[in-house]
Amino acid sequence: MNEQRKHWMNFILAFVLMAAIIQSGLDTKFSPAAFADPSNIKAMSRFVAGLWPPETDAAFLTAIGKLLLETVEISIVATALAIVLAFPMALAAMRPRGEEYSRTVIGTPLWLLRWFCYHAARAILALFRGVPELMWALLFVVAVGLGPFPGVLALTAHSIGILGKLYAEIFESVDLRLVEMTRASGASELQTLAYVRLPVTLPVFLSYTLFRWECNMRSATVLGFVGAGGIGTQLMISMKLFMYQEVSTLIMAIFLLVVAVEMIGQYLRTHILGDPGKVKQSCRILSE
Repeated sequence: MNEQRKHWMNFILAFVLMAAIIQSGLDTKFSPAAFADPSNIKAMSRFVAGLWPPETDAAFLTAIGKLLLETVEISIVATALAIVLAFPMALAAMRPRGEEYSRTVIGTPLWLLRWFCYHAARAILALFRGVPELMWALLFVVAVGLGPFPGVLALTAHSIGILGKLYAEIFESVDLRLVEMTRASGASELQTLAYVRLPVTLPVFLSYTLFRWECNMRSATVLGFVGAGGIGTQLMISMKLFMYQEVSTLIMAIFLLVVAVEMIGQYLRTHILGDPGKVKQSCRILSE
């Protein structure tokens, strides 16, 4: 009977999912036939033809180089700030686990306070990551003006929400038996974090952090659309002026930048995270 019920539940779930996909396609007017519309073909042909040849003026290429550097710097500063601010938020957002956090051990007031901090931290992190980077950028452009600074703040705010949640769940995934043994030896929660949670999760911790930097790098390329600095500013200007040759050069520059960041991230993952000796050495340094 249970198997039959499970079969029907799977069938209903698949039907609901398919119906949702079809209805969403209808509501969003999804139509592959739009690519064959003569007016659309003409517009795309005109755009593609305008991309060649790319703009190679020395002054323009120099300006692009400066904007690319600014884009990279925005992503680096934003990621560094997000790490510093997300770490304490992650500690508050970790689910209280273990007998030491039971109501009978710590008392009702402290038990309620700990759970309040947990839910408050989770809500704040959800707010930070729930607002897209472009919306954060619009808010900070109004608050502090145009330029790369609002871009840094926008990426920082969104990354705090992402990294804070990831860090909290990474630390929660540590085997509770290791944590309990460390607590039983008289270690504080800070010592448990330094000697157990962080060393055990260090490879995953670094991997997610590097990946977030790569995401910030990509996001920084479009923040200029709202005046938050980076190469997106020039891309928006060139698009509005129909300077498609400049757009072509900018697209290639962004592509090369993204590829370079991917290669750097892959190199770091391969030579640091992929080397068990270096990971163990880092863990030993943290525990000393």
